[in-house]
Amino acid sequence: MQEKQNPPARPRRRVIWSVTPDQSPSPYIADIVRGLRQDGWTIESLSLRDLATTTGEIVHIQWPEHVSRGPSPAKTAAKHVRALGLLAAIKLGKHRVVVTAHNISPHGDYDAFDAWFRDQILGLAEVMVVLVPAHEQELRLLGQVHPTLRVVTSRQPVVPEPRNVAESEHASTQSTSLLVLGQIHPYHRIQEFIEALVFLGNTRPVEVVGSVGDEELVADLERQAKTIEWLTVSPGYISDEELGPLIARTIAVVSLQRTAFNSGGPFFAFARELPVILSVGAQAKLLAEEVGNTWVFEVPADERTLDLDALNTWLESDRPSPVLDRYTVSAVAAEHTAIYELLLGDT
Repeated sequence: MQEKQNPPARPRRRVIWSVTPDQSPSPYIADIVRGLRQDGWTIESLSLRDLATTTGEIVHIQWPEHVSRGPSPAKTAAKHVRALGLLAAIKLGKHRVVVTAHNISPHGDYDAFDAWFRDQILGLAEVMVVLVPAHEQELRLLGQVHPTLRVVTSRQPVVPEPRNVAESEHASTQSTSLLVLGQIHPYHRIQEFIEALVFLGNTRPVEVVGSVGDEELVADLERQAKTIEWLTVSPGYISDEELGPLIARTIAVVSLQRTAFNSGGPFFAFARELPVILSVGAQAKLLAEEVGNTWVFEVPADERTLDLDALNTWLESDRPSPVLDRYTVSAVAAEHTAIYELLLGDT
């Protein structure tokens, strides 16, 4: 009689992620996972069945709202059921929870269930990873509600992008345009920036490119573009063939959201050695200190008080290469490894 085989032991260096690289809305997730796998970690996608039959796993929640919210009412209802199952499985299996605060303040309004689920997950979490410094007031409030939550600062990785064929073909193009890149949504303060530039008498080309996050805002911007000679609005997906000449035309990337701390704009820019224009605040200060103060220009809270002459002088100035030591894939993976090993050391 053949002896019954025991199931293979699960790897100790295993982490279950709620979002896998192929599901992620942000490409830097794939970079972090790649770095962790190079460090010997096994990163697996979330399975409620798996969690229900194991104990003490590290569960890393990315974007709690993506766990509880779907693109349609029917899918949201299904996600609500799954979110409740996740909470039950975590409690039953005594799993260790890490939450990444890609944005501490939400991009949009949470509904009642989203807010409740986020609060429940943070109540179960032992560590919250903040990708760049958050408002101190928000962190203090979190600390009052969840006093045992440890907050750890990490970074997004920046992977240098060699000039692709399309960019090389357009290398002689004069770089003069400001590029507002990312989802076209009110939290990016695109309309306020455009109105300020009109008020200040701007003549420099500005290109707004990104997916549609708010149809009404896109319609307003497209109407403005018909009367503002220097404004171009291109909603929707941009292909690799279109990206090359776009980058060749760009002199700086604009990213003006105030309460979202996962802005991909600066990291997209630095990977291509483009400077960034940011709203005054914690993220701008940190990036100026770590990457180099010549790579960041801060826009005041009231965009109409922007010094346009100073901005244009800054845009045309020479600058050394950005310092990206803290933003390499290996550096960010090492920060995550330290968090996971901290939890493993507590077991």
